Amino acid sequence: MIEVNLLPKEYLKKSFDFSFGKTGLYAVAAAAAVIVMLIGITFYQKYEISQLDEKIQAGRRRAAMLQKDIQIVEALEDVKGKITNRMSAVEKLDRHRSVWVRVLEETARNVPEYVWLARFKEGDGSGAKTKGKADTLSAPPPGDMMSRPAEVEGYAFSLNALAAFMINMMRSEYFDDVELVSSNEMEFEDHKAYNFVLTCNLHYLSDEESRGNIAQVEGGTDAKTATSHKSLN
Repeated sequence: MIEVNLLPKEYLKKSFDFSFGKTGLYAVAAAAAVIVMLIGITFYQKYEISQLDEKIQAGRRRAAMLQKDIQIVEALEDVKGKITNRMSAVEKLDRHRSVWVRVLEETARNVPEYVWLARFKEGDGSGAKTKGKADTLSAPPPGDMMSRPAEVEGYAFSLNALAAFMINMMRSEYFDDVELVSSNEMEFEDHKAYNFVLTCNLHYLSDEESRGNIAQVEGGTDAKTATSHKSLN
């Protein structure tokens, strides 16, 4: 069957003719490539973010483990410090064991009647007076004399007794630069008493120095005795 369209050309339906051409094809290909690249970048960023989240979680777990280790190390360091301090104190006491026995004996001999001591405190050596018998040393080497500041606190029933105690301290070979820091009158069991604080230089004498001093005193005594015998003869 043959159809003949007799309508004028202006009334005829125009067919839609769409053609990209080479330029359009290139544009579409470029747009598709960009879209594919953006999709790839998006997936890659998501992968990187997931990897970073895993690393962050692993880092947090590692930090928690290290925190426990740090606490253990700090506790061990604290124990080590305490043990070191105790060993240092024991070593110091053992090194000057005989010296402290003589110092305390000398101090007890210097205490007169109506005086009693309440506290004897040794300084760290930083405030020792330099005009005494020996130079101030940071550590007491064996065989040498060492000077450290000391503080003595006590009570006396009279100022004369306190003065006698200070004189005895000044005459001792273990103490010098004895000074009265404070003296406060107080009531002690219905009696008037004085609370005093003295400062001085405490000298450590080694066994050799102590024996030398004793020999010197004995030699001086023997010389005086021999001189007396000669004068009598």
